[in-house]
Amino acid sequence: MIAVWETRLSEWTEFLRQKKHPWTFQPHFQQTPEHPVVGVNLQDAVAFCNWLTELERGKKLIDSSQAYRLPTPEEWDAAVGLVRGRKKVGLTAEERLLDDRVFPWGQEWPPPSKTANFADGEIPGYSDGYPHTAPVGSFPPSAEGIHDLAGNVWEWTQTMEIRAQPSGILRGGSWAYFRAECLTSSYQYVVPVDLRAPTIGFRCVFEDKRRTANLLAASEAEKKQAAEERMKAMAESRKVDASAIEELRKKMQLKTGDDTLPDPASLKPAAADGSSFLNALGMRFVPLREKSGVLICATETSVRDYEAWLRDTGRSWSNKPSFLLGGNHPAAGVSWEDATAFCAWLTQRDRASKLIPANASYRLPRDAEWSTAAGLENESGADPAARHLGNKSHYPWTSKPEDWKPQPLMANLDATKIPGTSDSYSYTAPVEISRPNATGLHEVGGNVSEWCEDIWPGSAEERVIRGGSWLSFDKDMLLTSARAHAMKNTSRADLGFRCVLDLGVP
Repeated sequence: MIAVWETRLSEWTEFLRQKKHPWTFQPHFQQTPEHPVVGVNLQDAVAFCNWLTELERGKKLIDSSQAYRLPTPEEWDAAVGLVRGRKKVGLTAEERLLDDRVFPWGQEWPPPSKTANFADGEIPGYSDGYPHTAPVGSFPPSAEGIHDLAGNVWEWTQTMEIRAQPSGILRGGSWAYFRAECLTSSYQYVVPVDLRAPTIGFRCVFEDKRRTANLLAASEAEKKQAAEERMKAMAESRKVDASAIEELRKKMQLKTGDDTLPDPASLKPAAADGSSFLNALGMRFVPLREKSGVLICATETSVRDYEAWLRDTGRSWSNKPSFLLGGNHPAAGVSWEDATAFCAWLTQRDRASKLIPANASYRLPRDAEWSTAAGLENESGADPAARHLGNKSHYPWTSKPEDWKPQPLMANLDATKIPGTSDSYSYTAPVEISRPNATGLHEVGGNVSEWCEDIWPGSAEERVIRGGSWLSFDKDMLLTSARAHAMKNTSRADLGFRCVLDLGVP
């Protein structure tokens, strides 16, 4: 969702009062609380969005998957009505040409009187009644009800990739602009990110990541159903035989990763001494402790591995998030029940191929095993609930609480909500992209939260969840000792699992 108007001076003043943000810009003209704030740079605008997110989460108005931020340039394209922002693919030459020429109010130039707040004295025959900024909502809105997409103040946008950048993109024009080419809907004004000027402001968008993922998943399901219907129609009209239909169906389900499976001839059976082990799916297991009879997978279970189980058992992945683009990303949208079923299937498979002993089995890690793998030993407390947040100094990437923010490539979290932290992924990352911890495990504290075997105390249908995810940012909940819990049939876009191989030896 996008704000119907630019951020007002009244809202900005409240932000300054509460956060003591260092900002002293004063325009050379008078403004009321209903005017858009001006003189903000990109960092100022991001700080406001983060504050608003924290404020409403603190009041329980929004949850941890919901946040305020700046619109991306592509989202601004969609808001202003550009075909490229709404259609995404398959643009015709005529549509591209229209996008280059259209204005937020249409194709007419000069704009009709009182269309928006521009430098009217510089546009022949045009007037709007405001020499500088105007109160937000003073001019007619777009078809969707959004005001001031043209004029009043330039608006900051920000790409989803969080990285250091010397310049930013402004959109929409301002009260001081009058040239037609600068007021087209597609015009992008590239300026230094630290620029503060009396023509520059911003508006917020509100994002619900879980709802977005669900909507995208539903869209993918609709596409798949449409493809199935096209195949049926093709079979009826062309009398394609059943084998051809099945081949097409298999092509539809091909994984998108480029991972290759290990050569079966190179695989060695799991050793009783607990040394590292590579199974036929390419899942690499490392000892939980030296000479341990329990091995834990170095990575979260990937899309590729999970889909191998689905294909072999004829199951469907009903809650697969649409952002899982590659086979080497972690499987998410997985319930505890499905995760344990995967482990049982993998056990039967590798026993049959003599890769693991007859008394060995795959399973989910126990709560205490997960702590050990993450580097947290000897926790006090009789059960997971009692151990929750018992240690306030250890994080999966550091035992120094003053350095709690992960360094680059240490964890995939919601970096936009952790000042001074960055990563390159808006959702999940490949399972081996992060640096391994001392045990040899990747993404213990991020990417997807992970199911454990344990029942949550006092609730027979709930199971323990460990580790942060791409939605996580809260300092306490990123602690290694943090626990969460959910019904065992729960499947969420931030929830996956990793496997343990129990060799069945003392």
